[in-house]
Amino acid sequence: MGVDSMGGTTGAGSPPPDYKQSFDYKQRELITRELDRCILVEAAAGTGKTTSMVERMLALLRTGKCGNIHSMAAVTFTRKAAAELRSRFQVALEKAVRQAGGEEKERLEEALTHVEQCFIGTIHSFCARLLRERPVEAEVDLAFEEIDEEADRRLRAEAWDGFASGLIAGDPRGFLEELGRLGLSVADLRNAFEDFADFPDVEEWPLPAQDLRPDYDGARAGLDAYLAHLTELAPLLPREAGNDLLIPEIERMPRVVSHYDELERPDQLMEVLALFDKGVGIVQREWKKTGCFSGDDAKEELAAWDGFRETVARPALTAWREMRYTAVMRLMFAAREHYDDLRRERGQLNFQDLLMRSAALLRGNPAVRRYFQSRFTHLLVDEFQDTDPIQAEVIFLLVSSDPKETDWRKCRPRPGSLFLVGDPKQSIYRFRRADIVTYNEAKQIIGASGGLVVNLSVNFRATASIIAWVNEVFEPGEPSRDTSGKALLRFPPRDTDESPSYVRLEQGREEGSGGELCGVLRLYIPEEFTRKEQAVEEEADLIARTIRGALDNGMTVPRTRKQLGEGVGSEAMPDDFMIVTRNTGNLSIYARALQRYGIPHQVTGGCALNELEELRLLHACLRAAIHPDDPAALVAALRSEAFGVSDSALYACRKAGGSFSYHAEIPDCLDPQQTEALKDACGRLRRYSLWLTRLPLAAACEGIAADLGLFALAAARPGGDVQAGSLGKAVELLRSLRTEVWSAAQLVEYLGKLVEREEKHDGISALSGAPPAVRIMNLHKVKGLEAPVVFLADPSGEFEHEVERHIDRSGGRVLGYLAIYGGGGRYGKGRLLAHPAHWESLAEREREFARAEELRLRYVAATRAGAATIITQRCKQNSYNPWHHFEPFLDPDGDLPDPGPHNPPESEKTTISAEEMSKEAASISSRLDSAVIPTYDARGAKEYALALPAATSPLEVAVAATGELLPSTPAAGEHGVEWGEVIHLLLQAGMSAPGADLEVLAATALAEVGMPVTLAKQAAGLARTVMDSEIWCRASESVARSVEVPFQILRDEGSATPTILRGAIDLVFKEDDGWVLVDYKTDRLEGRSPEEVAGRYAAQVRLYAEAWERCSGEPVKEVIIYFTATGALVEIARVQP
Repeated sequence: MGVDSMGGTTGAGSPPPDYKQSFDYKQRELITRELDRCILVEAAAGTGKTTSMVERMLALLRTGKCGNIHSMAAVTFTRKAAAELRSRFQVALEKAVRQAGGEEKERLEEALTHVEQCFIGTIHSFCARLLRERPVEAEVDLAFEEIDEEADRRLRAEAWDGFASGLIAGDPRGFLEELGRLGLSVADLRNAFEDFADFPDVEEWPLPAQDLRPDYDGARAGLDAYLAHLTELAPLLPREAGNDLLIPEIERMPRVVSHYDELERPDQLMEVLALFDKGVGIVQREWKKTGCFSGDDAKEELAAWDGFRETVARPALTAWREMRYTAVMRLMFAAREHYDDLRRERGQLNFQDLLMRSAALLRGNPAVRRYFQSRFTHLLVDEFQDTDPIQAEVIFLLVSSDPKETDWRKCRPRPGSLFLVGDPKQSIYRFRRADIVTYNEAKQIIGASGGLVVNLSVNFRATASIIAWVNEVFEPGEPSRDTSGKALLRFPPRDTDESPSYVRLEQGREEGSGGELCGVLRLYIPEEFTRKEQAVEEEADLIARTIRGALDNGMTVPRTRKQLGEGVGSEAMPDDFMIVTRNTGNLSIYARALQRYGIPHQVTGGCALNELEELRLLHACLRAAIHPDDPAALVAALRSEAFGVSDSALYACRKAGGSFSYHAEIPDCLDPQQTEALKDACGRLRRYSLWLTRLPLAAACEGIAADLGLFALAAARPGGDVQAGSLGKAVELLRSLRTEVWSAAQLVEYLGKLVEREEKHDGISALSGAPPAVRIMNLHKVKGLEAPVVFLADPSGEFEHEVERHIDRSGGRVLGYLAIYGGGGRYGKGRLLAHPAHWESLAEREREFARAEELRLRYVAATRAGAATIITQRCKQNSYNPWHHFEPFLDPDGDLPDPGPHNPPESEKTTISAEEMSKEAASISSRLDSAVIPTYDARGAKEYALALPAATSPLEVAVAATGELLPSTPAAGEHGVEWGEVIHLLLQAGMSAPGADLEVLAATALAEVGMPVTLAKQAAGLARTVMDSEIWCRASESVARSVEVPFQILRDEGSATPTILRGAIDLVFKEDDGWVLVDYKTDRLEGRSPEEVAGRYAAQVRLYAEAWERCSGEPVKEVIIYFTATGALVEIARVQP
């Protein structure tokens, strides 16, 4: 059974061996037959997209259409998908080699030999490869650094902070003055900049007319008149309004507006008008309570409110926001310049930079494009529906038949050069610039260039009942929209700009065995659970009990023939279940429910790391440690679980005259236990403060967590493997920031962001081999995955979000429109501050795209299951349930049965006596002592040999040839070692690269070791003299030679700790009768004979010879010491043991 990118099974979704009998076989055959035509495969859910990719790759290699495997590139959407494709391609290629014969076999064998040369990776890594091959033409730093989304987000925040502080220091363009006049501040625009910077590909952000100005006088007059009317109404209204929303507004508005004493100022006037820009409702019976109003009167007042809103407040606010928009966008452009400059200065490229720089490289350099077209002759792209316009531009420029065409929409791919696989019904990443419009444009290009569009409809994943239900839900028909006329319920019969047409799924799964867990079921939440929090908790508990019961009772799951043949049993396993939510907010609730019942699980797309209690404790302790004068931080740390100091102890300390500082003395009059607890805590915090100043920050943080016992505490909690693993992951996150976080204060600030979920991360298990687990994830993470049993859970959070932006790519230029919100927090965007002209129509256009994407999201959710789909529905308030559109298609009698109570598994209790505790503590201490005792010694071979007693290394000089003093060298002294390093480097280069410029290399080497560059000529001359020697000529003419060869050998002479000796051999070469080993010495002889000086090194070179013989398994016939200063050569005789 294959394994998908999340650890689940993919075997059910792969075509069976005899899929040639399938409904769409003739379409599938085109993939491997039409190799000279570009193809777009529209593969519906479960039809084998990855299999199609692999088969196309094999066909190109088998037939020789792709003559070299390194000319093929396969691009995927994620790194995990790339890893899966790489694995499946390798397996398929090995199988194809075994089955092929003749020339096909030779081609496939050649491809298998060099399979690592085939690029299989994400579009971003592919673009990075293009840029690294041609950095000069791309105008990027030669050693640029790729930064991921999290690092880019931090850099963007840093850029905004730097830009904002720069405005305070100096604002020559008058941004602050203009914003102040419009009632805005720089702080209001931070979130807007985050959104704006996500779209560097937008070519124009159209601005409203410059002469735009609201009718201040008319708005002010209308406000005064309506406020006077409200003031007259207020005394007549009932005191209790019940569920009526208009009465409280009528009573409140005159009082609120009275606090604005400068309505002559446009910003205050508009702030007041914004208070009226809201929808309200009436309850007629509430108006009738005082007898002053009838039901018709209530309706008239509602009409008056709406009339003032539509004729006075909203027109003025629209003009005001459009006027603001121009000022805001001017600032956005300037802030983006600062952000771009910051990346450029640091040599960093984010994901968008990689794409845009690659597109510019290919667009503007025909010669470079021709080079890469010859380099990559065949391009295959998976999940093409998730491709954004810049990615599409890179792809089509690379395969264009005309290397001079600069508009990717006009490019026509070379025949057979492009293979795209995607499913437009699963295009769900518009918020990441992946646009159905881009997909449709690519489809048109393929068709116009003589390519093919292949439709795959046979689903090999799901059972017949699931497929029939999916077709019933999504195929064209009526009603196509819900009762509000907004939400799309079905795919259209023909493609539109917003939505593709529906392709009916056909049955292709070969059943091997039946099972109890099958079909489409409803999980019903009774009416007593009215609050969404209650509903989610009840649902999570029922799901957990259902899975627990299925596992305990051995319930079966339908399996395919392929799965049974691979040994997969029918009984349900934890990884047969998947829980899918529309949003990420409640994932942890399902994880906790599964944990209660002892069910292994894995959360993706959540924030398990951020919810870690030990992370909060670590943050509290670090915050106290770096702020010794902050009593609140200290008290928070002392009261926490990390130290557990009681409130009574803190009160007693303060009452006795103590102060809340870990540097202060603890009063002597406290209870001994209280004194001990406070002294221990303050002592630790003083130690932690010292660590944070003397150790690398990540190491200090890890040490503090260990000292506090946080890793052990995390591991001891339920689900401890994930708790402890997540804490370790947090430390690794800190370690990855070593180039960004320079102070302890920054480290604590970053930890605070993790704790407050400003930067979210999944948890991770500390176990290397995690058991099969239930997968819990949000809908955007689940695409491409599958499971036999899928729960569509979390019946809350469904509403139509406010439109934040609209990107129009329908014309020749990409146009961007951005709504500016401010004052928002974790749970909302805040109030609307500014927007472009005609925003209402633009926003409605974007809503149509969003509604179409919601339909595609439901399609993705409905097609994940292989055997059973279980969909949650609520008795009340089901309209807030993202799955409520499935309700008409669910059998009311097909509810998921309640499995009844299941007691959470009890951990086996162990009683430990005090004696056993003491014994174990002593054992731990003993093991720790043993652990610090070294089991081996590591030394330099030269150091080891020179330390041997003279008697063990007698000198036997066989040959001594002395020469005159060669080109002058620095006197032995403080730079003797450095000079030797330089000469060795030059001799290494001389043998490895005979044509190297030794003087340039010498100058660089001398500078690196801190010696005068003026010695470069002398050093190079000395090296050349050695290169003219007889021994050098012998080496050059030898059968084989190597320079600066590192070695490592074990020397065990009967001592308790054997010694590992490490060294490097300067030169070794092989002649017909054996190896010759040469060691260069840069010593000045100072009147001594070469034999005398060589005697000091005899043991060293003999040891080197022994090492070479042990490593190579061949004898060394000569061992020579060469004195570079004089040209003297001394042969060292080998000593027989």
